[in-house]
Amino acid sequence: MRVSRLGHCVDPAGSAQLVKSFASWGLTASSSRLSRWEYGHSRGSSRVLRAYESGCSLPPFLLFALNDRRARVADDGFSDVASVELTDLLVTEDIYEILDRGLTKAGVSGSEWYQLASFAASHNYFYLSRHNTRLLARRLIEEVARSLGPAYILRFEALHLLASQSRMHEALVEQLMEMLEDESTGAIGSTVTLMLRAAPSVRKALVARIRAADSPIVRRSRVLIADILRDPEPTPKRAANRGSLGELGESVCRTLPKWAMAHIECDMTLPLVTEALGGGSRARRHEASLVLMLAGLHQPLSASLLDAFEDEADPLLRRRLANLLEYQVPAVQPERLEALALAERDPECRQSLWVARGHVLKPLRVSGEVSAALIDPQSRFEVTYALGISGSVDDALLGSEGLPAELRGVLGWWQQRGPALLS
Repeated sequence: MRVSRLGHCVDPAGSAQLVKSFASWGLTASSSRLSRWEYGHSRGSSRVLRAYESGCSLPPFLLFALNDRRARVADDGFSDVASVELTDLLVTEDIYEILDRGLTKAGVSGSEWYQLASFAASHNYFYLSRHNTRLLARRLIEEVARSLGPAYILRFEALHLLASQSRMHEALVEQLMEMLEDESTGAIGSTVTLMLRAAPSVRKALVARIRAADSPIVRRSRVLIADILRDPEPTPKRAANRGSLGELGESVCRTLPKWAMAHIECDMTLPLVTEALGGGSRARRHEASLVLMLAGLHQPLSASLLDAFEDEADPLLRRRLANLLEYQVPAVQPERLEALALAERDPECRQSLWVARGHVLKPLRVSGEVSAALIDPQSRFEVTYALGISGSVDDALLGSEGLPAELRGVLGWWQQRGPALLS
C-alpha cells in the first residue's frame, strides 16, 4: 500500500486522484490515517484496500490477492475463503456475467477471475456441469501460465480459492495431468505447485505422473517442485556467500528511485532483493521475487541486474541474478538480453535470459542465430517460451522447413492461445 502510494503520488495529479478515490469510498486520506494503515497500526478494511487500488491505479482486488498470498505463504493447505472479507463488494449478477464469459472465448480479466473465485468460496459452492467445470479449469490453468505481473497474482490466487471447491479441485488436477502428458503444451506456470498441496491421494497420483514424465515442462519445474515436496534438489547446490550477497544487494538497490528506498521502504526493499537472490530454496526466492515484480521497479531494476550479471564472476550469483531478471515485467533492453542469451553457456542462466527476453513483450525476430537456438534441444523450450509469450509466433514461423513435429506443436499451442496476459 505504501510503496504504491509513494510511487503514484509523485506529482499533484497523482495526489489529487488518491484523495478523490478515498472520498468516493467515504474515507479521509489524511497523513496520519495513511500512516496508521501502512505501518499496520490500524487494521485495513475492504473499503480501504479498494480506495488504495483505485487511487493508485492498481488493478481491482490486487491488494486482496496479494494479502491472500502472504497470509498462506507457509501453509500447505487450501484456504476456504479470501483473507479479507469482500462479499459486500460483489454483485451476484456481475458474477454470473463473468461466469458466462469464462465459459466462452470472451475476455476475463484477472480481477474478474478473483471476484468469481471469492464469490464461489464465500458461498461454499460451485454448481456447474462436469463438462463446464473442466472448461473453466483448463482455461484458468492456461491463463495463469501466460499471465505476468498483477495479472498472474490475481489469477493464481483465484485458482487457489476455486481449488477449495471439491468439484473444481478434481477438474483442475485432471486438466493439469492432461496438459503434462500433452507434448504440445507450451506452459503450465506454477499451477503444479498448488496442486501438489492437494489431498494425499491426489498428491500421490500427481507426483507419480510428474516423476514419470520427461517433457520440457516438467524438467523446467522440477527444482520448484522439489521445494514444494520438501525433497532435496536433484543436485545439492552450495549456499550463496552472505557477504557477497549483501554487497550485491546493496549495489543493485543503489540504482532504485527514492520512493523505493525511503525510510521504511529501504528496510523492506534491500531484504527483499537479498532474499530474491539468496533465499535458501527456490520457493523462498520465488516469493520475494513476486513481491518485487509488483513494486513497479522493472526499469531501474532490470538495468541494474543486467549490469551486475555481466560484471559477476561467481557462477551461483550469476544464476541468481538471471533468475531475478525473469520477474521484471516488462523487461528492458531486448537486444542486450538476446545477445547475452545467445552467448550464454550455463543452461540455467541461458534459460532465464531467454525468459526475460520474452518478458520484454516486444516481437522477437527469428534471425539465423535465434533459429539455431530454437532447433537446439538444449535451448528449445526457453526460446519457444520467449517467442510465444512475446507474441512472435506467426504462420511463417510455423511453416518453416525442418521444424520437428513436437516443436511445431508447441509453437502452434502458443499461436492459438496468444501472448502474455497483463490484465
